[in-house]
Amino acid sequence: MENIRCPSCGSPVMVHGDQWECGWCCDSGSLASLQESEQAKVYQNLLCSAALQDLEDGVLSIIEGIQEHLGAEDQETLLAFQLTVYGISHALLPAKNPSQANLSLLRAFFNAYPVCTAAEVLGAVRSGTAPFADQFRIAEEDLGTFWKQLLPQLPHYETSQAWPNWLLETVTGVSKVESIFSGEDGSTLLDRYQNVLDTHWRTYQIHHPDRSALEDAVRRWDFSENDWICRDLLIAAFPETVSRWSADTLLDMATMDILAETGRQAPKTAIQMMKLLLDTSEAHLQKPEAAELLLGNDMYDVCLDQAVQFQLLEQLKKDDRLA
Repeated sequence: MENIRCPSCGSPVMVHGDQWECGWCCDSGSLASLQESEQAKVYQNLLCSAALQDLEDGVLSIIEGIQEHLGAEDQETLLAFQLTVYGISHALLPAKNPSQANLSLLRAFFNAYPVCTAAEVLGAVRSGTAPFADQFRIAEEDLGTFWKQLLPQLPHYETSQAWPNWLLETVTGVSKVESIFSGEDGSTLLDRYQNVLDTHWRTYQIHHPDRSALEDAVRRWDFSENDWICRDLLIAAFPETVSRWSADTLLDMATMDILAETGRQAPKTAIQMMKLLLDTSEAHLQKPEAAELLLGNDMYDVCLDQAVQFQLLEQLKKDDRLA
């Protein structure tokens, strides 16, 4: 923030409400008695003070989110400030954003929190790359390592479930920090980052299926954490077969779709898929719910395929368990 100068001696003055007071010459008066240039500084300082409070609120949200997830150690606080530095720098990359008001806010923030200097941040911005981008980037084409490491720790993606509080706090804080320097609406920025992270989150299990965990869930017939355990088990067990579909397409497919589509192209593979599901869920097939889901729903269409029927009948002749 810029110093307000005394009209009598030129020394910095203290501002109290709508009054100023000089500690050097002891002169004082109303803000209206200052020169216009000094009154403009008062106005800018007030704006900077309000923006600084908003910035601190955003940083606090980042710190609380990271500490809730990782703990309250100094290392996590440092991580939170690194994310803050990235958010500020990323917002300042466009040529119009390093305005005089933003530069004043930048100096005020790093004077209060000297994790680095405003000059260091500006130097990085001028180079065209935000510090810590490899860690904290949030983009459709790629995520920084910080976010990538979080994906396997998140619950199975379901559009109906709420984000973990710590993740929402962290991303809300980043969005607020960036919006202050970019001028973009914070809610719009938060929505964009949520959509990007949702996309990576929802496709993570498709790209990194845990076959043993899925087999265990099907064996226990437990859909409590994932409604699509049968489909996902097929994805995990037959990666070459399902590679013909993109992750987004697979997410829109049900178990019956994978079986039916595979049956048209590779009847023997479709039968192996059926056998895997039946063998894994065998203990539950005497229960109407499980039998109806697998035999009456998921396997209904594939069993109508004549090419599959022929191969299936041949298999039944030599596979008593499947029969």
